[in-house]
Amino acid sequence: MSQNLPVDASGKTDLHELLKEIKKFTGGKIEAKDIRKTLQNMGIELTNREFWELLKMLPITGDRKVEKNILLDRIKDFPGGKCHVSKLNTILENMDYELENEEIADLQNHLPTDGGKTRLNTLMENVKSFRGIKINVDDVAGVLKNIGIELTPKERWKLLKTLPVTSDGKVYSNRLLAGLKTFQGGKVLRNKIETILKNLDYKLKSEEMKDLWHHLKIDDNGRVTLNSFMNIANLFSGSKINASDTQLYLKNVGIELTNKENQDLLNILPFDDNKMVYKNRLMKGVKTYRGGKVNVSKIDDALETMGFPLEEEEIEELCSNLPIDDTRRVKLAKLLDEVHEFLGNEVDYDDMENILKTIGLRHQLQENSMLMKSLPLDAFGKLYKHKLLDGIKSLKGVELDVNKLDPFMENMGFDLEKEEFQDLINNLPIDDEGKVKVNVVMDEGNLFTGKKVDTSNLENVLENMGINLTEDKSTKLLNNLPVDAKGKVYMNRLMKELKCLEGTKVSSNKLDTFMKNMGIDLKEKEIQELKDCLPVDDDGEIYLNVLMDEVKNVTGEKIYTKDLKNVLKDTGIEITNKEHKKLVKTLPVSADKWVFEKKLLEGMKSFKGGKVHVSDLRNALQKTGFRLEANEIQDLQTHLPIIEDEKVSLDMLMDVANNFTGEKIEASDVKNVLGKMGIKLTEKEQLMLSKTLPVSRDGKVYKKRLLDGVKTLKGKKVSINSLDTLMKNMGIHLEKEGYEDLLNHLPVDESEMVDLNVAMDEAKAFTGEMVDVSNLQNVLRKMGLVLTDEEKEELLKTLPIYADGKVYKNRLLKGVKALNGPRVKIKEVESLLENMGIRLKEEELEELMTQVSANGARTVGLNDLMDAVSYVKGEVIDIQDLDNFLASEGIELTEEEMKELMPRLTFNGNGKVKVNSITENLKKFEPKGMVSLHKLMNTANDTKDRVTGNMEVSDIKSKLKLNPLTKVPSSHSKRDKDLPASLPYQLQHKEKKLNASLMQAFQHAYDFFSKDKTGSIDLHGMMCTLARLGMNLTKHDVYNELKCADIDREYFDLSLFFL
Repeated sequence: MSQNLPVDASGKTDLHELLKEIKKFTGGKIEAKDIRKTLQNMGIELTNREFWELLKMLPITGDRKVEKNILLDRIKDFPGGKCHVSKLNTILENMDYELENEEIADLQNHLPTDGGKTRLNTLMENVKSFRGIKINVDDVAGVLKNIGIELTPKERWKLLKTLPVTSDGKVYSNRLLAGLKTFQGGKVLRNKIETILKNLDYKLKSEEMKDLWHHLKIDDNGRVTLNSFMNIANLFSGSKINASDTQLYLKNVGIELTNKENQDLLNILPFDDNKMVYKNRLMKGVKTYRGGKVNVSKIDDALETMGFPLEEEEIEELCSNLPIDDTRRVKLAKLLDEVHEFLGNEVDYDDMENILKTIGLRHQLQENSMLMKSLPLDAFGKLYKHKLLDGIKSLKGVELDVNKLDPFMENMGFDLEKEEFQDLINNLPIDDEGKVKVNVVMDEGNLFTGKKVDTSNLENVLENMGINLTEDKSTKLLNNLPVDAKGKVYMNRLMKELKCLEGTKVSSNKLDTFMKNMGIDLKEKEIQELKDCLPVDDDGEIYLNVLMDEVKNVTGEKIYTKDLKNVLKDTGIEITNKEHKKLVKTLPVSADKWVFEKKLLEGMKSFKGGKVHVSDLRNALQKTGFRLEANEIQDLQTHLPIIEDEKVSLDMLMDVANNFTGEKIEASDVKNVLGKMGIKLTEKEQLMLSKTLPVSRDGKVYKKRLLDGVKTLKGKKVSINSLDTLMKNMGIHLEKEGYEDLLNHLPVDESEMVDLNVAMDEAKAFTGEMVDVSNLQNVLRKMGLVLTDEEKEELLKTLPIYADGKVYKNRLLKGVKALNGPRVKIKEVESLLENMGIRLKEEELEELMTQVSANGARTVGLNDLMDAVSYVKGEVIDIQDLDNFLASEGIELTEEEMKELMPRLTFNGNGKVKVNSITENLKKFEPKGMVSLHKLMNTANDTKDRVTGNMEVSDIKSKLKLNPLTKVPSSHSKRDKDLPASLPYQLQHKEKKLNASLMQAFQHAYDFFSKDKTGSIDLHGMMCTLARLGMNLTKHDVYNELKCADIDREYFDLSLFFL
């Protein structure tokens, strides 16, 4: 305690500070192993890694305990952890925050949450607003006027509605000031600017103040709107950068300036005395200057850094209109022009007021806080016109006065002629007060988009769709259509009228053309399904109304993208807000933001996200098209790892459920079927399989499930001559290029046999989505991968590219992993890992971001990333965390036991301890706390099974090589037991000269190995050699042997492979 007390020159300390420190030691003690449980009971969750980091910060006593108040004090400043928002009250009470109900509710409303949780450090940052002095609400206007902010009575009332006023009619001053930063309204007095900045905690230097004054739009009365003022003030917040670093910083985010252009830019920026400038102000200067070029491969980074809110699909659309030169560069000025065309003008509060007033929605939206929240405003209440209008289009529950319909449609981008506008009004369900819902207007308005057709050629247009009308019906159709001055009509509007025309028929031979004109894109299989179900007359025609009813059975209902989360919840599938946003990007969404139900459920089969409660498994499976019997569902459940709260990951469920699709075979014919695939079973193996396979009521079993069961049989091999048959039975149809590539990557023994599991795992590279590599740069960019030109060239040489210029994405990623230096964009890490089949929890992803170190270009090495993934998933730990790791599991080792354990541990290439080596070796001890060991073993096994997903993390360095033998290190005579106990991974090599006979012996051993063209032994060569010796090791094991044999990447010891 005395170490933390501030003492003056006379050796005395402040009484208040003393009492504060004493309080930390008066709340009782907690055992170290119970800390995590204590925090969980409060509502705070930590990952394993975060827990171990917290333990490092705590003063744990000799009896492995810590003062509870000290724990709570330290947790306030802890950078990790998540909080259950539902337990906010408990958390704050324990941390000595006394908030009233209104304040807690306000805090909850302003916290960014996902899945009912928020980050601990975000909570601590936001709760700061509820410290300091309180002011009476009646004095708010006066207090604000004193610092230079004027509100009208109506604005004051609006502001108070957003603030947490307590039962005594007061509000925290800090919370009031925080609310002003995003408040839409109010004026700032010119002569009080510096006072306001000081109160809002902005610290500007003299040059920065001059620059701020230059940007302020002051009216004739010496006032500036508060919203506009805040937007400019925010240019002087955040981090700063030195003038000498600006050119490199901009280049790293894709904006390239010549030396002269960089100097011209610096000349217009406000630097402080240390030649530093705010990054926000730098980017404002870049957009004003407009000089330089943008590297298209980094265009997403450039746009993000300049503050343009564009999604991946929007960036692609933007790029399609840019004049890109031969070096893949575009002038910044051209890019900014195109962005302006795409987003429209930047909109502040006054602009938004005018827009909403013009379209007749100002009153409704301003009085409804929930509707205002649904508009795409950024943190500072700023947005772009087209984004604002897009947000309004999909609003539900908002009514529009029909008298404002004309300006509304114009602002929404519709260019309607007189007849079309009248037709729109005639078809709108307008209530007695002359109001109509905005989303209904947008639905009807979308009929007046797309292409137009000439009514003079209407007969041919209809005939091409398979429709032949009588003269009477043609006349009736034309009379009901809003034809423009040129005699044309929108195709969408024509199709709607056709559906209303009684007795219309469609030729069954033209169904695909008709459906496309209806805006319904069906696959060939779905078209055939329609034909099989529809009653076709003798002329091969179908009634249109019957067709549309049947189409609904094939496609399902239309679902608005905003409703996807609730619709999925009814099927038993839960997704977070973040996953919802990601899901929408993967679905075939229409221009007016809806998707067919069947397309949604089909998309869920390949979606990397979502969870299903075990009690909802049957419902989720049925909704996604799986019809499983009871014993099949029971079998499926045994293959599903429960991740948390009795839930399983959706993608794992879909992956396992896929084994119950395709062809079935007689259960009694299993041995014969497998034999035809080149897989021979012994009687014992056949018996083992029969006990585990889920046989349906008809005495059959799915062939895919059978093959999955065969994988559990150890040591099974298959002839390479049977590979083609095996692949087809797995549902993989390889073309010549793919088949040859697969063979080249399989470790084949002298009898031309290959391990069955290895063959089936390697074959996964030829499944899933295919990508076009004719524009490899764009494919890599979408996945967040950054390769040099040399690496791209090397990659293309190794890929089995099909005739249509495509390759399987899984195979592409495998090729990327084999390269030495690929890098990954930090912001695309999650997406890339998902593409590689590696799923991380939200908290694990956040922790991963703290573990990887990005370079100036905001990228991380792929190898470093995968090492960090292993670390975060708990596959490895730092050696200094070993004590905390054991303590967190309730295991206590004596000093002698620890000495005995250390030499047995296995380390990875970066010197981290492999957790499975800890758990395996602990079996040999009987330390205190071994009750928890069984749980620890299970956890380790679960982690091992879950982490790798479709791709082993250890595969990342599959091209690790042992260079041709030239010398042998003397230190390799014995293995780990001779290594220093504390650092068994740091080998000290000493070169030793060999005599002729010893050198010859090593040479003979070296010659036995399969090698690549350079004479080096890589992973593939090692696997082939072991197969010839009849040894079955996993890639993970072989990789570790290679690492151990060639730690210094200079020479290797063959003897290490056979110890």
